Amino acid sequence: MLSLDERNLYRLLLDLVAIPSVSFTEEENRAARFIASTLGELDCFRRDPSLLRLLPVEGDRLGRSIVAALVRGAPETRRTVILTGHFDVVDASACGHLSGLAFSPEEYTRRVGELEIPEQARSDLASGEYLFGRGVSDMKSGLALEMCLLGEISRREKYPANVLFLAVPDEENSSAGMRGAVPWLLRLREEWGLDYVACLNAEPSVGGRSSPAAVYVGTIGKLMPFFLCAGREAHVGDYYDGVSSSLMLAHLAMLLEGAPETAEEHDGERFPPAACLRFRDLVENYSVTLPERAVACYNVLTTSKTPARVLEEMKEAAERALDATLERLARHGERAGSRNRFAGRVLSFAELAERARNRTDGFDSALKDFAESLPDSLDERERCVEAASFLLDLSGEKGPLIVVGFLPPYYPPRLNRRETPGELSLLRAARRLMDEAAVSGVEISLVEVFKGIMDMSYMGFQGEPSELDVLAENMPLWGSAYRFPLDDLKRLGVPIANFGPLGKDDHKNSERLHLPFYLRTLPPLFSRFVELLAEEASRPSPGGE
Repeated sequence: MLSLDERNLYRLLLDLVAIPSVSFTEEENRAARFIASTLGELDCFRRDPSLLRLLPVEGDRLGRSIVAALVRGAPETRRTVILTGHFDVVDASACGHLSGLAFSPEEYTRRVGELEIPEQARSDLASGEYLFGRGVSDMKSGLALEMCLLGEISRREKYPANVLFLAVPDEENSSAGMRGAVPWLLRLREEWGLDYVACLNAEPSVGGRSSPAAVYVGTIGKLMPFFLCAGREAHVGDYYDGVSSSLMLAHLAMLLEGAPETAEEHDGERFPPAACLRFRDLVENYSVTLPERAVACYNVLTTSKTPARVLEEMKEAAERALDATLERLARHGERAGSRNRFAGRVLSFAELAERARNRTDGFDSALKDFAESLPDSLDERERCVEAASFLLDLSGEKGPLIVVGFLPPYYPPRLNRRETPGELSLLRAARRLMDEAAVSGVEISLVEVFKGIMDMSYMGFQGEPSELDVLAENMPLWGSAYRFPLDDLKRLGVPIANFGPLGKDDHKNSERLHLPFYLRTLPPLFSRFVELLAEEASRPSPGGE
Protein backbone atom coordinates (compact mmCIF):
# COMPACT_ATOMS: atom_id res chain seq x y z
CA MET A 1 0.00 0.00 0.00
CA LEU A 2 1.22 3.49 -0.82
CA SER A 3 1.55 5.32 2.47
CA LEU A 4 4.09 7.42 4.37
CA ASP A 5 4.71 4.58 6.81
CA GLU A 6 8.49 4.15 7.13
CA ARG A 7 8.54 0.59 5.84
CA ASN A 8 6.32 1.31 2.84
CA LEU A 9 8.29 4.40 1.90
CA TYR A 10 11.61 2.60 2.22
CA ARG A 11 10.40 -0.41 0.23
CA LEU A 12 9.18 1.78 -2.62
CA LEU A 13 12.49 3.64 -2.66
CA LEU A 14 14.39 0.36 -3.07
CA ASP A 15 12.02 -0.78 -5.82
CA LEU A 16 12.47 2.46 -7.76
CA VAL A 17 16.25 2.48 -7.40
CA ALA A 18 16.40 -1.15 -8.58
CA ILE A 19 15.34 0.03 -12.06
CA PRO A 20 18.55 1.39 -13.68
CA SER A 21 16.70 4.14 -15.52
CA VAL A 22 19.76 5.89 -16.90
CA SER A 23 18.94 8.89 -19.09
CA PHE A 24 18.34 8.18 -22.77
CA THR A 25 17.88 4.42 -22.30
CA GLU A 26 14.97 2.01 -22.61
CA GLU A 27 15.06 1.57 -18.81
CA GLU A 28 13.36 4.96 -18.50
CA ASN A 29 10.29 3.38 -20.12
CA ARG A 30 10.40 0.53 -17.60
CA ALA A 31 10.50 3.03 -14.75
CA ALA A 32 7.48 4.88 -16.16
CA ARG A 33 5.51 1.63 -16.47
CA PHE A 34 6.42 0.63 -12.91
CA ILE A 35 5.31 4.00 -11.51
CA ALA A 36 2.02 3.86 -13.43
CA SER A 37 1.40 0.25 -12.40
CA THR A 38 2.10 1.01 -8.73
CA LEU A 39 -0.24 4.02 -8.72
CA GLY A 40 -2.82 1.96 -10.59
CA GLU A 41 -3.32 -0.13 -7.45
CA LEU A 42 -4.93 2.83 -5.67
CA ASP A 43 -8.72 2.59 -5.37
CA CYS A 44 -9.25 6.04 -6.89
CA PHE A 45 -7.62 4.96 -10.14
CA ARG A 46 -9.44 1.64 -10.18
CA ARG A 47 -12.68 3.61 -9.98
CA ASP A 48 -11.59 6.10 -12.65
CA PRO A 49 -8.58 4.89 -14.64
CA SER A 50 -8.83 7.93 -16.93
CA LEU A 51 -7.14 9.99 -14.20
CA LEU A 52 -3.94 7.93 -14.50
CA ARG A 53 -2.14 8.21 -17.82
CA LEU A 54 1.09 7.50 -19.61
CA LEU A 55 1.57 10.54 -21.84
CA PRO A 56 3.96 10.23 -24.78
CA VAL A 57 6.77 12.75 -25.17
CA GLU A 58 6.10 14.12 -28.64
CA GLY A 59 8.81 13.35 -31.19
CA ASP A 60 10.92 11.38 -28.71
CA ARG A 61 13.19 8.89 -30.47
CA LEU A 62 12.96 6.43 -27.57
CA GLY A 63 9.19 6.66 -27.27
CA ARG A 64 9.45 7.77 -23.66
CA SER A 65 6.43 8.69 -21.56
CA ILE A 66 5.38 10.96 -18.73
CA VAL A 67 3.28 9.61 -15.86
CA ALA A 68 0.34 11.84 -14.88
CA ALA A 69 -2.01 10.97 -12.02
CA LEU A 70 -4.75 13.22 -10.63
CA VAL A 71 -6.30 12.84 -7.18
CA ARG A 72 -9.35 15.05 -6.82
CA GLY A 73 -9.80 17.27 -3.78
CA ALA A 74 -12.95 17.29 -1.68
CA PRO A 75 -15.05 19.36 -1.73
CA GLU A 76 -14.78 19.82 -5.49
CA THR A 77 -12.32 22.54 -6.54
CA ARG A 78 -10.27 23.70 -9.51
CA ARG A 79 -7.34 24.53 -7.21
CA THR A 80 -4.46 22.12 -8.01
CA VAL A 81 -0.99 21.54 -6.61
CA ILE A 82 1.44 19.77 -8.94
CA LEU A 83 3.90 17.28 -7.41
CA THR A 84 6.69 16.49 -9.82
CA GLY A 85 10.04 14.79 -10.19
CA HIS A 86 12.19 12.83 -12.61
CA PHE A 87 12.75 9.09 -12.73
CA ASP A 88 15.93 9.06 -14.80
CA VAL A 89 19.41 8.92 -13.25
CA VAL A 90 22.98 9.38 -14.39
CA ASP A 91 24.95 6.22 -15.08
CA ALA A 92 26.93 4.36 -12.44
CA SER A 93 30.32 4.38 -14.15
CA ALA A 94 31.74 6.47 -11.28
CA CYS A 95 31.12 3.48 -8.99
CA GLY A 96 33.99 1.54 -10.54
CA HIS A 97 34.04 -2.19 -9.90
CA LEU A 98 30.85 -1.81 -7.83
CA SER A 99 28.86 -0.22 -10.66
CA GLY A 100 26.81 -3.40 -10.99
CA LEU A 101 25.65 -2.99 -7.39
CA ALA A 102 24.88 0.72 -7.52
CA PHE A 103 21.19 0.01 -8.13
CA SER A 104 21.05 -2.40 -5.18
CA PRO A 105 21.57 0.22 -2.47
CA GLU A 106 21.65 -2.01 0.59
CA GLU A 107 24.40 -4.20 -0.86
CA TYR A 108 26.18 -1.17 -2.31
CA THR A 109 26.12 0.50 1.10
CA ARG A 110 27.72 -2.57 2.64
CA ARG A 111 30.55 -2.49 0.11
CA VAL A 112 31.00 1.18 -0.85
CA GLY A 113 33.86 1.45 1.62
CA GLU A 114 35.95 -0.55 -0.87
CA LEU A 115 35.97 2.51 -3.14
CA GLU A 116 37.91 5.72 -2.81
CA ILE A 117 35.32 8.05 -1.30
CA PRO A 118 35.62 11.39 0.54
CA GLU A 119 36.35 11.34 4.25
CA GLN A 120 32.97 12.90 4.97
CA ALA A 121 31.31 10.09 3.07
CA ARG A 122 33.31 7.52 5.01
CA SER A 123 32.23 9.17 8.25
CA ASP A 124 28.59 9.13 7.13
CA LEU A 125 28.94 5.47 6.21
CA ALA A 126 30.24 4.66 9.69
CA SER A 127 27.27 6.44 11.28
CA GLY A 128 24.86 3.88 9.84
CA GLU A 129 22.40 6.67 8.99
CA TYR A 130 23.01 6.83 5.24
CA LEU A 131 21.93 4.75 2.27
CA PHE A 132 24.35 4.83 -0.69
CA GLY A 133 23.54 4.12 -4.33
CA ARG A 134 22.72 5.59 -7.70
CA GLY A 135 19.49 7.57 -7.54
CA VAL A 136 18.87 7.23 -3.80
CA SER A 137 19.29 11.00 -3.51
CA ASP A 138 18.77 12.25 -7.06
CA MET A 139 15.90 11.63 -7.12
CA LYS A 140 14.18 8.31 -6.55
CA SER A 141 13.71 9.22 -2.87
CA GLY A 142 11.72 12.33 -3.78
CA LEU A 143 9.57 10.39 -6.24
CA ALA A 144 8.84 7.66 -3.68
CA LEU A 145 7.84 10.33 -1.17
CA GLU A 146 5.43 11.98 -3.62
CA MET A 147 3.89 8.66 -4.64
CA CYS A 148 3.33 7.62 -1.04
CA LEU A 149 1.78 10.99 -0.21
CA LEU A 150 -0.50 10.71 -3.23
CA GLY A 151 -1.68 7.34 -1.87
CA GLU A 152 -2.51 8.88 1.50
CA ILE A 153 -4.32 11.87 -0.02
CA SER A 154 -6.39 9.53 -2.20
CA ARG A 155 -7.88 7.95 0.95
CA ARG A 156 -8.83 11.21 2.68
CA GLU A 157 -12.45 12.28 2.74
CA LYS A 158 -11.56 15.98 2.60
CA TYR A 159 -8.60 17.72 1.00
CA PRO A 160 -8.26 21.42 0.07
CA ALA A 161 -6.92 20.91 -3.46
CA ASN A 162 -6.52 18.52 -6.32
CA VAL A 163 -3.06 16.97 -6.49
CA LEU A 164 -1.54 16.23 -9.89
CA PHE A 165 1.46 13.91 -9.78
CA LEU A 166 3.77 14.30 -12.76
CA ALA A 167 6.83 12.05 -13.20
CA VAL A 168 9.09 12.73 -16.16
CA PRO A 169 12.12 11.18 -17.91
CA ASP A 170 15.34 12.75 -19.14
CA GLU A 171 15.95 15.50 -16.56
CA GLU A 172 19.61 14.52 -16.32
CA ASN A 173 20.09 14.85 -20.07
CA SER A 174 18.07 17.53 -21.84
CA SER A 175 14.81 17.68 -19.86
CA ALA A 176 12.93 16.30 -22.86
CA GLY A 177 10.41 14.89 -20.40
CA MET A 178 9.42 18.17 -18.77
CA ARG A 179 9.58 20.07 -22.05
CA GLY A 180 7.26 17.42 -23.44
CA ALA A 181 5.01 17.68 -20.38
CA VAL A 182 4.33 21.40 -20.82
CA PRO A 183 1.75 21.05 -23.64
CA TRP A 184 0.17 18.16 -21.76
CA LEU A 185 -0.22 20.32 -18.65
CA LEU A 186 -2.17 22.84 -20.73
CA ARG A 187 -4.38 20.15 -22.24
CA LEU A 188 -5.07 18.49 -18.90
CA ARG A 189 -5.84 21.86 -17.34
CA GLU A 190 -8.70 22.27 -19.79
CA GLU A 191 -9.84 18.64 -19.86
CA TRP A 192 -9.87 18.18 -16.08
CA GLY A 193 -10.87 21.71 -15.11
CA LEU A 194 -7.75 22.63 -13.13
CA ASP A 195 -6.08 25.80 -11.90
CA TYR A 196 -2.40 25.21 -11.12
CA VAL A 197 -1.59 27.18 -7.96
CA ALA A 198 1.89 25.78 -7.27
CA CYS A 199 4.36 23.18 -8.46
CA LEU A 200 6.38 21.36 -5.79
CA ASN A 201 9.47 19.35 -6.64
CA ALA A 202 11.34 17.02 -4.28
CA GLU A 203 14.92 17.21 -5.51
CA PRO A 204 17.42 16.66 -2.68
CA SER A 205 18.36 19.73 -0.70
CA VAL A 206 21.83 21.03 -1.45
CA GLY A 207 21.90 22.99 1.79
CA GLY A 208 20.43 26.30 2.81
CA ARG A 209 22.35 29.19 4.27
CA SER A 210 21.74 28.32 7.89
CA SER A 211 20.38 24.78 7.91
CA PRO A 212 20.65 21.74 5.65
CA ALA A 213 16.87 21.49 5.13
CA ALA A 214 15.64 24.17 2.74
CA VAL A 215 12.66 25.32 0.75
CA TYR A 216 13.81 26.74 -2.58
CA VAL A 217 11.47 29.21 -4.26
CA GLY A 218 13.37 29.68 -7.51
CA THR A 219 15.74 27.84 -9.80
CA ILE A 220 18.79 28.89 -11.75
CA GLY A 221 18.91 29.10 -15.52
CA LYS A 222 21.42 27.49 -17.86
CA LEU A 223 22.86 28.28 -21.26
CA MET A 224 25.40 26.13 -23.07
CA PRO A 225 27.52 28.14 -25.51
CA PHE A 226 29.65 26.14 -27.93
CA PHE A 227 32.85 27.03 -29.76
CA LEU A 228 33.51 25.35 -33.10
CA CYS A 229 37.17 25.96 -33.81
CA ALA A 230 38.51 25.66 -37.33
CA GLY A 231 42.29 25.78 -37.72
CA ARG A 232 44.56 25.03 -40.67
CA GLU A 233 45.65 21.49 -41.47
CA ALA A 234 49.37 20.73 -41.69
CA HIS A 235 51.60 17.73 -41.27
CA VAL A 236 53.06 17.71 -37.77
CA GLY A 237 56.46 17.89 -39.41
CA ASP A 238 55.47 21.31 -40.77
CA TYR A 239 53.90 22.47 -37.53
CA TYR A 240 54.13 26.22 -38.13
CA ASP A 241 52.47 25.91 -41.54
CA GLY A 242 49.17 25.18 -39.82
CA VAL A 243 47.01 26.11 -36.84
CA SER A 244 45.86 23.44 -34.42
CA SER A 245 42.22 23.72 -33.36
CA SER A 246 43.22 22.00 -30.12
CA LEU A 247 45.45 24.94 -29.25
CA MET A 248 42.52 27.28 -29.80
CA LEU A 249 40.40 25.24 -27.41
CA ALA A 250 43.21 25.24 -24.85
CA HIS A 251 43.37 29.04 -24.84
CA LEU A 252 39.58 29.18 -24.50
CA ALA A 253 39.75 26.87 -21.50
CA MET A 254 42.35 29.06 -19.82
CA LEU A 255 40.09 32.08 -20.26
CA LEU A 256 36.71 30.58 -19.34
CA GLU A 257 37.12 27.52 -17.13
CA GLY A 258 36.24 28.51 -13.57
CA ALA A 259 36.66 32.23 -14.33
CA PRO A 260 35.01 34.27 -11.54
CA GLU A 261 33.76 36.89 -13.99
CA THR A 262 31.52 34.27 -15.61
CA ALA A 263 29.63 33.70 -12.33
CA GLU A 264 26.42 35.55 -11.52
CA GLU A 265 25.13 36.77 -8.16
CA HIS A 266 21.58 36.94 -6.81
CA ASP A 267 20.32 37.91 -3.39
CA GLY A 268 23.85 37.97 -2.02
CA GLU A 269 24.75 34.49 -3.26
CA ARG A 270 27.41 33.86 -5.89
CA PHE A 271 26.81 30.94 -8.23
CA PRO A 272 29.28 28.59 -9.93
CA PRO A 273 31.37 29.90 -12.86
CA ALA A 274 31.55 28.58 -16.41
CA ALA A 275 32.63 24.97 -16.71
CA CYS A 276 33.61 23.02 -19.82
CA LEU A 277 31.36 20.00 -20.35
CA ARG A 278 32.79 18.76 -23.64
CA PHE A 279 36.18 19.26 -25.29
CA ARG A 280 37.11 17.20 -28.33
CA ASP A 281 38.39 17.23 -31.87
CA LEU A 282 36.18 16.43 -34.84
CA VAL A 283 38.74 14.35 -36.71
CA GLU A 284 37.22 11.16 -38.10
CA ASN A 285 40.39 9.20 -38.74
CA TYR A 286 43.81 9.14 -37.14
CA SER A 287 46.68 10.81 -38.99
CA VAL A 288 49.79 12.81 -38.16
CA THR A 289 47.97 15.99 -39.11
CA LEU A 290 47.16 18.96 -36.92
CA PRO A 291 43.45 18.68 -36.06
CA GLU A 292 41.59 21.13 -38.25
CA ARG A 293 38.35 21.16 -36.25
CA ALA A 294 37.49 20.85 -32.59
CA VAL A 295 34.57 21.80 -30.39
CA ALA A 296 33.99 22.69 -26.78
CA CYS A 297 30.83 23.58 -24.89
CA TYR A 298 30.49 25.33 -21.55
CA ASN A 299 27.90 25.31 -18.82
CA VAL A 300 26.90 28.89 -17.98
CA LEU A 301 24.46 29.42 -15.10
CA THR A 302 22.24 32.49 -15.20
CA THR A 303 19.78 34.38 -13.06
CA SER A 304 19.59 37.58 -15.11
CA LYS A 305 21.83 37.39 -18.17
CA THR A 306 20.00 37.09 -21.48
CA PRO A 307 21.18 34.84 -24.34
CA ALA A 308 22.25 37.97 -26.23
CA ARG A 309 24.52 39.09 -23.42
CA VAL A 310 26.03 35.64 -22.95
CA LEU A 311 26.65 35.33 -26.69
CA GLU A 312 28.45 38.67 -26.74
CA GLU A 313 30.61 37.70 -23.76
CA MET A 314 31.50 34.36 -25.35
CA LYS A 315 32.40 36.01 -28.66
CA GLU A 316 34.73 38.35 -26.79
CA ALA A 317 36.34 35.34 -25.09
CA ALA A 318 36.71 33.62 -28.47
CA GLU A 319 38.43 36.67 -29.93
CA ARG A 320 40.86 36.80 -27.03
CA ALA A 321 41.56 33.08 -27.30
CA LEU A 322 42.12 33.26 -31.04
CA ASP A 323 44.44 36.26 -30.69
CA ALA A 324 46.44 34.44 -28.00
CA THR A 325 46.67 31.33 -30.20
CA LEU A 326 47.98 33.20 -33.24
CA GLU A 327 50.35 35.36 -31.18
CA ARG A 328 51.84 32.23 -29.62
CA LEU A 329 52.28 30.57 -33.01
CA ALA A 330 53.94 33.67 -34.45
CA ARG A 331 56.29 34.02 -31.48
CA HIS A 332 57.29 30.36 -31.35
CA GLY A 333 57.39 30.05 -35.11
CA GLU A 334 59.78 32.95 -35.43
CA ARG A 335 62.19 31.19 -33.08
CA ALA A 336 61.94 28.12 -35.34
CA GLY A 337 62.60 30.16 -38.48
CA SER A 338 58.98 30.37 -39.70
CA ARG A 339 57.59 33.62 -41.07
CA ASN A 340 53.99 32.39 -41.37
CA ARG A 341 51.35 34.74 -40.01
CA PHE A 342 47.64 34.01 -39.83
CA ALA A 343 44.65 36.33 -39.49
CA GLY A 344 41.71 34.93 -37.54
CA ARG A 345 38.08 35.88 -37.08
CA VAL A 346 35.07 35.01 -34.92
CA LEU A 347 31.58 34.38 -36.26
CA SER A 348 28.31 33.80 -34.50
CA PHE A 349 26.47 30.69 -35.63
CA ALA A 350 23.78 32.94 -37.13
CA GLU A 351 26.44 34.65 -39.26
CA LEU A 352 27.82 31.28 -40.36
CA ALA A 353 24.36 30.01 -41.28
CA GLU A 354 23.67 33.13 -43.33
CA ARG A 355 26.92 32.71 -45.27
CA ALA A 356 26.16 29.04 -45.90
CA ARG A 357 22.65 29.94 -47.09
CA ASN A 358 23.99 32.55 -49.52
CA ARG A 359 26.36 30.02 -51.12
CA THR A 360 23.99 27.04 -51.27
CA ASP A 361 21.06 26.45 -53.60
CA GLY A 362 18.32 24.54 -51.83
CA PHE A 363 19.87 25.34 -48.46
CA ASP A 364 16.88 24.31 -46.33
CA SER A 365 16.53 20.96 -48.07
CA ALA A 366 20.25 20.29 -47.84
CA LEU A 367 20.28 20.96 -44.10
CA LYS A 368 17.13 18.89 -43.55
CA ASP A 369 18.53 15.95 -45.51
CA PHE A 370 21.79 16.14 -43.59
CA ALA A 371 20.04 16.20 -40.22
CA GLU A 372 17.90 13.21 -41.18
CA SER A 373 21.02 11.28 -42.23
CA LEU A 374 22.59 11.51 -38.77
CA PRO A 375 22.62 8.29 -36.73
CA ASP A 376 19.88 7.92 -34.09
CA SER A 377 22.58 7.20 -31.54
CA LEU A 378 23.65 10.87 -31.51
CA ASP A 379 22.11 13.00 -28.80
CA GLU A 380 20.77 16.52 -29.33
CA ARG A 381 24.10 18.20 -28.68
CA GLU A 382 26.04 15.90 -31.01
CA ARG A 383 23.49 16.43 -33.77
CA CYS A 384 23.77 20.19 -33.41
CA VAL A 385 27.58 20.09 -33.54
CA GLU A 386 27.48 17.94 -36.68
CA ALA A 387 25.04 20.40 -38.26
CA ALA A 388 27.29 23.36 -37.42
CA SER A 389 30.29 21.61 -38.96
CA PHE A 390 28.23 20.81 -42.06
CA LEU A 391 27.29 24.48 -42.45
CA LEU A 392 30.93 25.44 -42.07
CA ASP A 393 31.64 23.21 -45.07
CA LEU A 394 28.80 24.80 -47.04
CA SER A 395 29.92 28.32 -46.18
CA GLY A 396 33.35 27.87 -47.72
CA GLU A 397 34.88 29.66 -44.74
CA LYS A 398 38.42 28.64 -43.83
CA GLY A 399 40.25 28.88 -40.55
CA PRO A 400 41.63 30.02 -38.38
CA LEU A 401 38.21 30.98 -37.05
CA ILE A 402 35.88 30.25 -34.16
CA VAL A 403 32.11 29.89 -34.53
CA VAL A 404 30.16 30.71 -31.35
CA GLY A 405 26.61 29.56 -30.74
CA PHE A 406 24.45 27.61 -28.33
CA LEU A 407 23.72 23.92 -27.79
CA PRO A 408 20.71 22.42 -26.03
CA PRO A 409 19.37 22.28 -23.44
CA TYR A 410 18.24 25.74 -22.41
CA TYR A 411 16.89 26.28 -18.91
CA PRO A 412 15.36 29.71 -18.28
CA PRO A 413 15.81 31.00 -14.73
CA ARG A 414 12.57 31.00 -12.74
CA LEU A 415 12.53 33.23 -9.68
CA ASN A 416 9.97 34.28 -7.10
CA ARG A 417 9.72 37.99 -7.88
CA ARG A 418 6.98 38.73 -5.31
CA GLU A 419 4.87 40.12 -8.16
CA THR A 420 1.91 37.76 -8.55
CA PRO A 421 -0.70 36.53 -6.06
CA GLY A 422 0.56 33.00 -6.69
CA GLU A 423 4.15 33.89 -5.84
CA LEU A 424 3.05 35.64 -2.65
CA SER A 425 0.80 32.78 -1.52
CA LEU A 426 3.64 30.30 -2.06
CA LEU A 427 5.93 32.42 0.11
CA ARG A 428 3.30 32.56 2.86
CA ALA A 429 2.98 28.78 2.74
CA ALA A 430 6.76 28.36 2.96
CA ARG A 431 7.01 30.67 5.96
CA ARG A 432 4.18 28.90 7.75
CA LEU A 433 5.96 25.61 7.16
CA MET A 434 9.17 27.01 8.58
CA ASP A 435 7.38 28.33 11.66
CA GLU A 436 5.55 25.07 12.30
CA ALA A 437 8.72 23.03 11.82
CA ALA A 438 10.63 25.26 14.26
CA VAL A 439 8.10 24.45 16.98
CA SER A 440 9.07 20.78 16.63
CA GLY A 441 12.77 21.60 16.62
CA VAL A 442 13.37 21.35 12.85
CA GLU A 443 15.06 24.30 11.21
CA ILE A 444 14.22 24.97 7.58
CA SER A 445 15.77 27.83 5.63
CA LEU A 446 14.23 29.72 2.72
CA VAL A 447 16.57 29.88 -0.30
CA GLU A 448 15.83 32.04 -3.32
CA VAL A 449 17.59 29.98 -6.00
CA PHE A 450 18.23 26.25 -6.40
CA LYS A 451 21.60 26.18 -8.11
CA GLY A 452 21.63 22.54 -9.18
CA ILE A 453 19.50 23.03 -12.36
CA MET A 454 16.07 21.40 -12.39
CA ASP A 455 12.91 20.96 -14.40
CA MET A 456 11.12 23.76 -12.54
CA SER A 457 12.62 26.09 -15.15
CA TYR A 458 9.80 24.96 -17.44
CA MET A 459 6.88 26.03 -15.25
CA GLY A 460 6.72 29.31 -17.15
CA PHE A 461 8.85 31.97 -18.80
CA GLN A 462 9.56 35.27 -17.06
CA GLY A 463 11.54 37.02 -19.80
CA GLU A 464 10.47 38.71 -22.99
CA PRO A 465 9.87 36.39 -25.96
CA SER A 466 12.28 38.51 -28.02
CA GLU A 467 15.11 37.45 -25.67
CA LEU A 468 14.96 34.02 -27.27
CA ASP A 469 15.44 35.31 -30.80
CA VAL A 470 19.22 35.29 -30.36
CA LEU A 471 19.07 31.81 -28.87
CA ALA A 472 16.96 30.46 -31.74
CA GLU A 473 19.13 32.08 -34.41
CA ASN A 474 22.34 30.74 -32.89
CA MET A 475 21.36 27.17 -32.01
CA PRO A 476 21.79 24.62 -34.83
CA LEU A 477 18.59 22.67 -35.59
CA TRP A 478 16.45 24.83 -33.30
CA GLY A 479 12.84 23.70 -33.71
CA SER A 480 13.74 20.29 -35.14
CA ALA A 481 16.38 18.44 -33.12
CA TYR A 482 15.54 20.69 -30.14
CA ARG A 483 12.08 22.00 -29.32
CA PHE A 484 11.51 24.75 -26.78
CA PRO A 485 7.80 25.29 -25.95
CA LEU A 486 7.92 29.07 -25.47
CA ASP A 487 4.29 29.80 -26.37
CA ASP A 488 3.06 27.12 -23.99
CA LEU A 489 5.35 28.30 -21.20
CA LYS A 490 3.90 31.81 -21.46
CA ARG A 491 0.44 30.29 -20.87
CA LEU A 492 1.56 28.25 -17.87
CA GLY A 493 3.18 30.52 -15.28
CA VAL A 494 3.06 28.29 -12.19
CA PRO A 495 4.89 29.40 -8.99
CA ILE A 496 7.50 26.85 -7.95
CA ALA A 497 9.12 25.41 -4.85
CA ASN A 498 11.49 22.59 -4.06
CA PHE A 499 11.54 20.77 -0.73
CA GLY A 500 13.21 17.39 -0.61
CA PRO A 501 15.39 14.90 1.24
CA LEU A 502 18.87 15.51 2.55
CA GLY A 503 21.25 13.99 0.02
CA LYS A 504 24.93 14.30 -0.68
CA ASP A 505 27.34 13.78 -3.58
CA ASP A 506 24.76 13.36 -6.33
CA HIS A 507 26.24 11.80 -9.50
CA LYS A 508 29.30 10.58 -7.57
CA ASN A 509 30.24 7.12 -6.28
CA SER A 510 29.36 8.38 -2.79
CA GLU A 511 25.80 9.52 -3.60
CA ARG A 512 23.82 8.97 -0.41
CA LEU A 513 20.60 9.73 1.44
CA HIS A 514 20.16 10.59 5.12
CA LEU A 515 17.59 8.00 6.20
CA PRO A 516 16.41 9.36 9.58
CA PHE A 517 15.41 12.69 8.03
CA TYR A 518 13.93 11.01 4.95
CA LEU A 519 11.89 8.33 6.68
CA ARG A 520 10.77 10.14 9.83
CA THR A 521 11.21 13.91 9.71
CA LEU A 522 10.46 14.82 6.09
CA PRO A 523 7.17 12.97 5.36
CA PRO A 524 4.92 14.93 7.75
CA LEU A 525 6.61 18.21 6.77
CA PHE A 526 6.26 17.54 3.06
CA SER A 527 2.64 16.52 3.50
CA ARG A 528 1.93 19.65 5.50
CA PHE A 529 3.62 21.86 2.90
CA VAL A 530 1.27 20.60 0.19
CA GLU A 531 -1.70 21.43 2.43
CA LEU A 532 -0.31 24.89 3.16
CA LEU A 533 0.22 25.59 -0.54
CA ALA A 534 -3.44 24.75 -1.14
CA GLU A 535 -4.69 26.75 1.86
CA GLU A 536 -2.72 29.88 1.06
CA ALA A 537 -3.73 29.78 -2.60
CA SER A 538 -7.38 29.94 -1.51
CA ARG A 539 -6.87 33.14 0.48
CA PRO A 540 -6.88 36.67 -0.95
CA SER A 541 -3.39 38.10 -1.21
CA PRO A 542 -2.71 40.87 1.31
CA GLY A 543 -0.67 42.61 -1.37
CA GLY A 544 2.83 42.02 -0.06
CA GLU A 545 5.22 39.40 1.24
